[in-house]
Amino acid sequence: MARIKLQNYFLAAGVVFLSVFTGILYNVIATEEETHDHDVISWLDVVRVILSITTLCLAVMCFHISYIRASKNHTLSSILLLYILSRMVKLFSILIWRQFDARAKDPRRAQEDCLKSLLKRNANTAYGKRNNFSNIKCLEDLRKLHPLTTYDHYEQYIERMVNGEKNVLLCEKVSRFGITSGTTGKGKLIPVSRKRYTSLLAILILLQDGIGKKYGYQSPLQKGFALYVNPTITTTPGGQIIGPMHLYTDGTKLLANATGNVPWEAMSLSTEYEAYYLNLLFNLCDSNIGIWIGPFSSQIHKAMSCVEIQWKQFVHDIKTGTIDEDLQIPIEVREACEKALSPDPERAEELRREFEQGFDGIVRRIWPHMKCVFGIDTAQFNEKLNEKYAKGIAIVSGTYLSTEGDLGVNLWADEDKYALIPNATIYEFIPEENINEAEPKTLFLDEVKIGEAYEMVVTTKCGFYRYRFGDVIKVVDFYYNLPVIKFMYRSGQLLNLRAEKVTELTVDEAVHHMVNHMKGAKLASWTSAENTLLAGTKEVEYEEGSQFYLIFVELEEEEENSNHQLNDEHRQKFDEALQERNNYYTDYRKAGTISLPHVYLVKSGTFKELQDYIIANSTASFNQFKIPRKLKTAGTLKLMLDSRVL
Repeated sequence: MARIKLQNYFLAAGVVFLSVFTGILYNVIATEEETHDHDVISWLDVVRVILSITTLCLAVMCFHISYIRASKNHTLSSILLLYILSRMVKLFSILIWRQFDARAKDPRRAQEDCLKSLLKRNANTAYGKRNNFSNIKCLEDLRKLHPLTTYDHYEQYIERMVNGEKNVLLCEKVSRFGITSGTTGKGKLIPVSRKRYTSLLAILILLQDGIGKKYGYQSPLQKGFALYVNPTITTTPGGQIIGPMHLYTDGTKLLANATGNVPWEAMSLSTEYEAYYLNLLFNLCDSNIGIWIGPFSSQIHKAMSCVEIQWKQFVHDIKTGTIDEDLQIPIEVREACEKALSPDPERAEELRREFEQGFDGIVRRIWPHMKCVFGIDTAQFNEKLNEKYAKGIAIVSGTYLSTEGDLGVNLWADEDKYALIPNATIYEFIPEENINEAEPKTLFLDEVKIGEAYEMVVTTKCGFYRYRFGDVIKVVDFYYNLPVIKFMYRSGQLLNLRAEKVTELTVDEAVHHMVNHMKGAKLASWTSAENTLLAGTKEVEYEEGSQFYLIFVELEEEEENSNHQLNDEHRQKFDEALQERNNYYTDYRKAGTISLPHVYLVKSGTFKELQDYIIANSTASFNQFKIPRKLKTAGTLKLMLDSRVL
């Protein structure tokens, strides 16, 4: 393993510290021999012992740094910061695991403790006084005395907070306001305090240790690859940031430089292609990347598609130490990036050889020391990655997070399942069959059963209590006594014309079933809508009073797909697949109250246009964007209708 230049300096420093330690130790021994008749220990002896221990520790650290695997783009400060952080994380992980396991063995008690702490802290807020927090002593009291809520319940309070009023929902200072993606509706403002970051840090330490146990621990000096496009941010009248949770600010610059390869100036880019290009370019230079963070699998797939198309330009830029002159970036960003990019003909040649062999398993071949790819899979892109680019490397959906709170962590770093976090969020569960009731009864986490589906209700550190945010989960296991869950769907994403409740998973399976009957076709993406969204438009002909779904399908752009057409047989296959998977839908189809779905192929690139449209017309950012599986606005439906292949 070749060392980077700075590691040689640490090797030399290790020799120096070891020499100093030897000298001090020799001096201590010599002094002891001269004064062996005296039992009194002088302050000078104490200093010598401290110095000897310190120099020995420094020598060991320097020797360790000098031979472990390290990313290429390091500075002295980034090496020291990353090394010290990694050692601290390793140390704290032992304590965090012990605490987590103790709570997992008695999660009800952990939930009671979490609630008491939350209520005590916020009892004197405007919200706490209005809702008589002093009368709520336990989980049962919370369930009896506080109503189930949605975001509308908190809007007036958040508006007061945005305008600078303190002690409204939270007693502690609000550091910023997170904003939900708005992909499937209007973005919501969520107050974020420093306590949220403490909880999130513990979750990430658990996740990192779980990945290490499963796939091997990465070197303390291996950097990570974090795809990032700078989102649009605004500020409150008081100057607090309003933006997505995944956000780099000036306060994170030092950490970002230590843990990643991309120059800070490039993090300011807010256009997807340019940001992706520079992210990829600087990380392609580093063969020692330890982990790739998406955060979504769809983004990782898109990035690797960019590499497949533009690999010759990447190789040229790495070889010459220049940036593609056609890249539309500000001059100050170009100058900073070219200053940071040194010519590397050897690495360029390595990449050229691998790219010319094809792109099956390319991630493992160009980053041979990568432990895993971290990507949350919301659109079945993990399967596509495993089939091609990421063949042979694990793809981990590590956390179950939302802007509102921290919901679960994948302790096993393999299946997409998550252990709940009983000290971070208070959970209640509405049985799936009761979701549409006006006042459904809830269960606590010690009352749920394996195999059952529930809508999750949460009380979080952002000041939301018994909050219904729409996620439906399934309990699949227990970790000690702590429920382990899988995400199923969002209640607002259901196709539900007559209470048939067709889930995203059901539609996805039906779409795949249909495409599998189109010889040579490969699915790129899909979305859907209910005909109630047509609102009298004449772009689709249908009988007045009929009810049906609209399904829009895009195929991958390959030669063999160029002549594909959708016929009635394919539409029938889709309908049959839905009926096989949903009995209520079958009954309504037989009764004629739901008509045959209208299934359309759309032009190549349509879903990219949909993404751009949604980001331009909502609070969504590139880092947050997820393909909406159910369209909810006339504008998005019109875009898809205009893109049909007729």
